Amino acid sequence: MSGHTVLALRDGTCVPVRRVRAEDAEALQRLVGRSSDRSVELRFFGPLRRLSDEMARRFAEVDGEDRFALVALDPRDRGEIVGVVRYEREGDTGGAEYAALIEDRFQERGLGLGLTKYLIEAARENGIDHLYAFVMRENAGMLNLLRSLDLPERKSWQDGAERIEIDLQSGTAA
Repeated sequence: MSGHTVLALRDGTCVPVRRVRAEDAEALQRLVGRSSDRSVELRFFGPLRRLSDEMARRFAEVDGEDRFALVALDPRDRGEIVGVVRYEREGDTGGAEYAALIEDRFQERGLGLGLTKYLIEAARENGIDHLYAFVMRENAGMLNLLRSLDLPERKSWQDGAERIEIDLQSGTAA
């Protein structure tokens, strides 16, 4: 994805989407700050008062291949990020860990799914053959999102969370 694209949500809202940039670190911190304790806990597996400068920089500074992220911008204020999806390749394997955070007011509107489909396209182009995510059992939204991709998946338990692995080589996430 070069430049901006626009994602139409189920309710017709059009949300600008682009690759993350290094200067997005503070906007990512604000996204976490605006998110409910529940959303933050499901994403980071525990409470997090704020995203540290170091974590924010790490999330914002990616190489676009082994570490890749897309952000959705607030249609009313393009300086604010309302959703982020990312993957990080595991060593020199074809697998990468997937994670997402969608601001509460944009949840259940198709944003996470739309962003994830764009992320899958990029992952395939970059030679990733499977994504895996660690999901808390009570995170119904993420479990439903991954299921609705209609891609083959394998599940296992690891450290009290469900590890869901999605095969990107068969079918398309169109």
